Amino acid sequence: MMSPPFPFKAARRPRCLARLLLPLLLGASAPALAAEQAEQMEEIDEQVQAAAQVADKKDLLAVPLPITSPSLGTGLVVAGVIFYNPNQAPSPWISGAAAMKTSNGNWLIGGLHSMSLDSDRFRVTGVAGTGKLVADYYGIGPAAGDRNVSVDLDEKFTALRVQGQMRVAPGFYAGVRMLYLSSETHEQDLPPDYPDLAIPPDEADGQLMQVGPALSYDTRDDTLNPRRGLYAHAEWMWGAKLLGGDFGSHRLTAGVSAYLPQDAKTVLALHAGLCAASDGTPFYNLCLFGQKNDLRGYKTGRYRDRASWAVQAELRRQLFGRFGMVAFAGLGGIAPALGDLDQSNLLPAGGIGLRYRPSRQTNINLRLDFAVGKDSKGIYLGIAEAF
Repeated sequence: MMSPPFPFKAARRPRCLARLLLPLLLGASAPALAAEQAEQMEEIDEQVQAAAQVADKKDLLAVPLPITSPSLGTGLVVAGVIFYNPNQAPSPWISGAAAMKTSNGNWLIGGLHSMSLDSDRFRVTGVAGTGKLVADYYGIGPAAGDRNVSVDLDEKFTALRVQGQMRVAPGFYAGVRMLYLSSETHEQDLPPDYPDLAIPPDEADGQLMQVGPALSYDTRDDTLNPRRGLYAHAEWMWGAKLLGGDFGSHRLTAGVSAYLPQDAKTVLALHAGLCAASDGTPFYNLCLFGQKNDLRGYKTGRYRDRASWAVQAELRRQLFGRFGMVAFAGLGGIAPALGDLDQSNLLPAGGIGLRYRPSRQTNINLRLDFAVGKDSKGIYLGIAEAF
């Protein structure tokens, strides 16, 4: 059997999970606003579920980590995680908390609980957080992103996401997801020549409550650093005014990633992402190009509209010892509706990255990426691969 690109031995203690929970609670790909923050919680949550299989004992861990990204700036996050297994399930229960502070004025505190029941047939997760995010708002549509004029937004938010899923076939889980978001947004120094940058009053201060189906399929051989397999997910979230929300809009997100080994030290990773939002969706819950690392090289939120798509490929290569490198390229775009994606603007991106595996007992990498997009670029420091 060929060894993985970054060989490892099974960890006696689940330190890889502590490192995974950091991007879970702060948003590793630098979401610009609170709704995107909740999406990052969802994304890493799925990784936590699979990675939990390596943990089989009670453990308490605390980890500090520096972060850097175009949207969040530079800062530090500190997380504490406890693992326990009250029903001797294949996956342990996980509870954690984290706090973040960055140079851009962003701060966040949050917590997570994840558990499985009936021999991992049922999976339940909950994530909650509150904080302040400072973001650049460029407006809506391709032209707004191209002109590259923004206004500063200060957003105070409280978010909660709860999900329950049941295994219906090997590797396939289906269930329900609920998202609650309360936000208060303030604009600073609105440019008089750009009235479209003004946030509608009913969207600046309100509550978003959404409920909908959540599906996932996973055949990856390793969640932290996969060498082969497939991962796909889809969520269709509907606004629920009956539950106290202010918006009746709905939003569909879907993605698929494939991992193809090329030789003993090289893997080709492929990813495609799709988003569609209905009329009446608040500005912060639209499809934001670059969210969830669909394409690096763009500040999350510079391009936003009611539909977006992205495809990318990344070649991952072990160099020597604990070091590796990657090269990636992709293409995407935004449009006013899902049916108009064939006429969307084209947003290319590409870059290179360095990888370092800090522990010989885990298969998780620190990553440092430099990416270039259309009239933009960015440096990303984070935990685990981009997808």
